[in-house]
Amino acid sequence: MTKTDEYTVEAKRKGYYVDKEGNIYSPNKKLALMKAQDRYKFTIRYFGKRVVIPVHRFVAYLKFGDKVFEGVDVRHLNSNSLDNSWDNIELGSHSDNMMDVPKERRIQRAIHASKKIRRFNDDEVKQILTDRENGMKYKDLCEKYNTSKSTLSYFFNNAQYI
Repeated sequence: MTKTDEYTVEAKRKGYYVDKEGNIYSPNKKLALMKAQDRYKFTIRYFGKRVVIPVHRFVAYLKFGDKVFEGVDVRHLNSNSLDNSWDNIELGSHSDNMMDVPKERRIQRAIHASKKIRRFNDDEVKQILTDRENGMKYKDLCEKYNTSKSTLSYFFNNAQYI
């Protein structure tokens, strides 16, 4: 169990709860949530210090119990990570979580990541596509461009978006 998991259990033990819209309440009042990196968080006191708990993890824990600690992802079904409403939170695999993101957004993220990681500019990608159209094999392309087969496969399967 991670420290965040411990804090989540402690928040429930102390009487924190959530409404159907995803608002968090202490035993005394509605909490003001902090927004950080497209996520909402809240704090509680734990052994005299303030600790941070992601709202989506807390909602999932209240909804699904200890299953949330079993190596599963907490999913936002509408892909809006700021929407922590009860009906928008579900558990699943990392793949399920990624598939909650609309296809166009997944493609744009992949394009951005491929350009960032491999640093292929648009002209290089076009040259790779041209080389492939001219009959160059994956193995030769991998060697020529010093990249992986999966990167090349991504370019070939998503050429219309590049």
